Amino acid sequence: MSTSKGAVKATFPWHKLALLAIAAGCYCGFGFTLCLIVGGNAPKQWLENSPGLFSLLFGAVGFPFSFTIILVCGAELYTSMCAYMMAAWWERKVTMRTCLRMWALSWLWNFVGCAIFVGLMYASGLYHHKDWYIKLLAVKKVSYSWGATLVRGIFANWLVCVATWQANAAQDLTGKAVAIWLPISAFAMLGFEHCIANQFLIPMGIALGAPVSARQFVVSNLIPATIGNWIGGAICMATVYAWVYGSPPQQLAAWWEQRRHRHGLQSDAVAVVTEPNNRGKGGKP
Repeated sequence: MSTSKGAVKATFPWHKLALLAIAAGCYCGFGFTLCLIVGGNAPKQWLENSPGLFSLLFGAVGFPFSFTIILVCGAELYTSMCAYMMAAWWERKVTMRTCLRMWALSWLWNFVGCAIFVGLMYASGLYHHKDWYIKLLAVKKVSYSWGATLVRGIFANWLVCVATWQANAAQDLTGKAVAIWLPISAFAMLGFEHCIANQFLIPMGIALGAPVSARQFVVSNLIPATIGNWIGGAICMATVYAWVYGSPPQQLAAWWEQRRHRHGLQSDAVAVVTEPNNRGKGGKP
């Protein structure tokens, strides 16, 4: 994970971060809509009798499409920001206060983008007579236990940040598309919890008549998914690879060496002070 990217993002003026994060929320809406209109309108019998085939159709194109747009065209997702900023923090390029600011603002503006897209999509009538699965999925996502949603959130952003890292390493558009498609399609097919995608999905389902309350949305899904996404990006990706490839091991070694050096000097000073006292008690001159 490039630490310089996190440091650069921290310098964005507020309007740039806001516009890019709003765009990312809209792009997530495009991706989820593609999943729901194509895969989500496969025959209902597939969901019951061939759930693997249904999940393959649901996750194979939609989310990889949206994340390709986000990474190639440029937009800012809270989930990727978790890894970017933590990696920069480990390299001492940003403060924790800056990290918290970037995480909070990207999450907030992503939500604004998703809300705008929900309104536009509802006005388009695209889901008319095609809404059975989005309503089913909205109810399903608030039905998991709090802990299960948190763990699913960890897995989701772990894979999202793998895709981000691989795409940053690729040198051309084809390489970026392949790097994104594999982990993103995996997380969509497996049904993990991405808090920004859910900022579109569940409100869209509610608008279409899903029996989900705002409290259920926030408490049962959005909060645990957000925390899980942070753990997946900031800990499972950024922290692990910072300690594998970054400077934290050298920083720890330098701190330990300084500590040993100071302890050695203190021990020598104690020996110098106590030696005359020992002589005064009968020791040899």
